[in-house]
Amino acid sequence: MKIEALETFLDGRNRYEKGDVRTVLDEDGEYFCACGWARDVEGKVETAERQKTGDVRLDIRKGFLNQKSEEV
Repeated sequence: MKIEALETFLDGRNRYEKGDVRTVLDEDGEYFCACGWARDVEGKVETAERQKTGDVRLDIRKGFLNQKSEEV
């Protein structure tokens, strides 16, 4: 999926600058659009309104859970 970053944000070690157009995994693109950080260039996925305050959704992704710090 191709996205355009609507603001600067970090995802893990990846930094997305406002205006960047990148190809990402569909799962990641859908998440970024759901958070209001990016828009789907093709318009297939709706972009949610960015919440500035209030409830924040924390999405713990698989990866480094249950690993000792020296393994990361």
